[in-house]
Amino acid sequence: MSGDDLDLAETVKQPAPGQRMRILVSGGGTGGHIYPALAVARELQKTYGAEILYLGDADGLETRLVPQAGFKLVTVHAGRLHRYWSARTVRDLARVPVGFLEARRHVRAFAPHAVFTSGGYVAVPAGFAARRMHIPLLIHQQDVPPNLANRLLRPMANRISVSFEESLAYFPKNKTRLLGNPVRDSVLAVVGTDPRAQKRNLGFSPAFPLLVVTGGSQGARHINQATTEALPKLLERFQVLHISGQFTYDETQAAAMEQVRSLPEHVRQRYRLVPYLNEDMPVALAAADAVISRSGAATLAELAVLGKPSLLVPLPPGFGGSPQEANAATFAKHGAAQVILDKDLTGETLLAGVTDLFAAPEHRIQMGQAARSFARPRAAQDLAAAVVGLAQAYIEECKRQSVMNAIQKASR
Repeated sequence: MSGDDLDLAETVKQPAPGQRMRILVSGGGTGGHIYPALAVARELQKTYGAEILYLGDADGLETRLVPQAGFKLVTVHAGRLHRYWSARTVRDLARVPVGFLEARRHVRAFAPHAVFTSGGYVAVPAGFAARRMHIPLLIHQQDVPPNLANRLLRPMANRISVSFEESLAYFPKNKTRLLGNPVRDSVLAVVGTDPRAQKRNLGFSPAFPLLVVTGGSQGARHINQATTEALPKLLERFQVLHISGQFTYDETQAAAMEQVRSLPEHVRQRYRLVPYLNEDMPVALAAADAVISRSGAATLAELAVLGKPSLLVPLPPGFGGSPQEANAATFAKHGAAQVILDKDLTGETLLAGVTDLFAAPEHRIQMGQAARSFARPRAAQDLAAAVVGLAQAYIEECKRQSVMNAIQKASR
């Protein structure tokens, strides 16, 4: 860390004897950004006794998840760059300066010794505020190609961590490390457990294979539509746990009920629709014989540590391309998943993909083993250690500058 990074170090509050290191954590909007950040925050608190402040978006899912996890949360009105043009796009762009000012105020008040960001639009004002105050910054890149937030923060980051080996090409070699994507402790806790027992825990029969369908924390309307179209055929062979997302639950429920109305009761009971799973999501993934999902990096990290075969439907391209398509292609290249592009997804293609997935048990076993090759179960510990290393170097440099300033004053 250069002296230029610490021009304002003498203004930073240093930990007094017995006080804790202060770390600001930021990342939000969706569970894919929040859960990895919380995993690192827990490790920083548990192993290093750090004081954590989470900076999130006032409208993000973190307003619920972060307090539930027991961390103090402050929010900003972060402007978001949407995947399409609309009146909301213009409104959110107008919020960007406000979010930057709010973030700077929170960072100055907390005076952290390091900042960790896990992506999402709220990470940008957090990272810029850290840089403005010359506080060391570690940014974490989850998807294979860098998202807009990390492209903006890349020049000012002291350290960069990535989840995929393919991501190393996008960042400076001298400050980038492959550390993997953190996975929730609750997911790690079910690694190696018996899927049949987990099916019973969820109220499903261990006698039928279980498909878990999820579009992530916000849901995926197109996956929901294709799943409901395929339900009559799927339920002939499979149980289906369908996680629709809060916003599309009612329409998905109506479509599903229309499809299963004429089926026998014992067949209808193989289907369960829920709007969202939080605490039970790790159990659902452990119980699954296969997972149908988007291909966000956090989801893939959980599938990897659990060794689950999957049918991936990546989010289609927006303004900045489709990071999820790159993620899915990386998994597919290594035989860790099957992929259906969103533009090709129908009830018929989904059913064909599932049928192919279950054509031979050996195929799913090999796919699960390939998925495990991406697993980095110690990612949270390694990231926390990297953040602490930055913070400790910063504190030592602050102390050194304080001594130098004292010497200079005494010599005048």
